[in-house]
Amino acid sequence: MPSRARGGALLAVGIASSMFFLWLVFREADLDAVWAALRGADIGLVVLAAVVIQVVYVAQGARWRIIANTLELTVKRFYALVLGGVGANNILPLRIGDFLRARWLAKAAAIPSGRAFGSVVRDRACDVITLVVALAVSLPIVGDAAWVDRIAIGGIVLVAVIALAIGGAVVYTRARPRSRRESRGTARRLLRDTVDEVASPIGRRRIVIALALSVVAWGTWAISAGLVCRSLGFTLSPIELVFVTAVINLGVVIPSSPGFVGTYQWLAVSALGVVGVDGEVAIAFSILMQAIWFIPTTIVGGVIAVREVHRDPARRGDHVAAEVGSGGQGVEEGL
Repeated sequence: MPSRARGGALLAVGIASSMFFLWLVFREADLDAVWAALRGADIGLVVLAAVVIQVVYVAQGARWRIIANTLELTVKRFYALVLGGVGANNILPLRIGDFLRARWLAKAAAIPSGRAFGSVVRDRACDVITLVVALAVSLPIVGDAAWVDRIAIGGIVLVAVIALAIGGAVVYTRARPRSRRESRGTARRLLRDTVDEVASPIGRRRIVIALALSVVAWGTWAISAGLVCRSLGFTLSPIELVFVTAVINLGVVIPSSPGFVGTYQWLAVSALGVVGVDGEVAIAFSILMQAIWFIPTTIVGGVIAVREVHRDPARRGDHVAAEVGSGGQGVEEGL
């Protein structure tokens, strides 16, 4: 119950945050003008942007495969797991989708759940590092604003936390050999597996490939954003698109409801304001930009998530049936 209470409190804070940011965005907006901008958008470019943005998830799936070092699974399988995790995050609080996709990987690749979750931690770290670098490169060229500086500082702090976490994991695994901890309970073994994965050497080649795929992913996101801009009748330079990409996707760490509703709109409108795009057209951009990834990932990712959730009980049922059919020998051998 205490855990549920904490989860409910965090969800309440997220919803309140979303409502506040929605109010900031729409308090002085002309809703008729926003609707007119949406109706006037070039639907062909919007659809193209929705197709192009799928490359983001393909690149993230390929990157996760390299990081997890489970090459027996295909990029297509990792792409499906990424979509399933995003779809779950869109409708469930506390980014549960990241925990779910770690579990699904553990089952699919027959690896410890802690190791799978450690690979998700590393995967997310690549996003943070890439976006912080993108913001650091673009901010001095595009302009300056106090709230953007705070996002940049927050991103730098996140990178520092990641570095400290990795360093701490390495020190801990060296100081406390795993062989002495095998008798611990499931939760502690899960945590130790996660720490071991985070601390394990990844190799320069895999790091370079993972970061290169991160650049591909977020570069593709920027291209999709550029297509949405064109659909609404305005254009941004490549460096401005890099800036908008970094601000929006770093800023969504702000607590909000599932799917970043409200937070996403405020970040998009505020980032466009820095590069000189104001008013209702900026709000229209925020709505279309979120729609081109939110709707497909919620529908397709939701189906994948439901399939993966039901796959585990089916596997367990088949395993139990096989053991019963063999006279229970499998159970005795496992014990």
